[in-house]
Amino acid sequence: MTKHEEKKHAHEKGHAHNDQQEMQEKYIELQILKQQVSSLIEQKHAIDERENELNVTLDALRKLDTVKKGNEMWSSIGSGAFVRSDIKDIEKVLVAIGAGLVVKESVPKSIEILELRLHEFSDINNEVVQQINTLASRMGKLETDLQKLAGNNAE
Repeated sequence: MTKHEEKKHAHEKGHAHNDQQEMQEKYIELQILKQQVSSLIEQKHAIDERENELNVTLDALRKLDTVKKGNEMWSSIGSGAFVRSDIKDIEKVLVAIGAGLVVKESVPKSIEILELRLHEFSDINNEVVQQINTLASRMGKLETDLQKLAGNNAE
């Protein structure tokens, strides 16, 4: 083998090693991004559930003026359990305002508070979707790069 051929062979060997290392790094990054996307999707599902719950509550509050004092209804006591109750007051409701605090508010004010909360969840949901799309785009580029590198190593 001539010196020129030896240099060329050594260069190709080094290049293959660099490609292999680059493939490993990109593969690891791809796996990390997949985990991040999976976590963000779980977050999105939780936010979607919370938004649905808020919409149901807002719907009930908007219909509250059709209920008469003294009517019976089933009231949630949490975790899917309900108790039969009599309506005593449809003018005020208790609303959680965060940090474990609950306040007595008028129905219109309660609706306002919950609509604001729903808007905040919607904004967070949009941010999560944007993050998922950004990561998915990066994952697509990594997958393309890995295919090119795998093709180079096969030659």
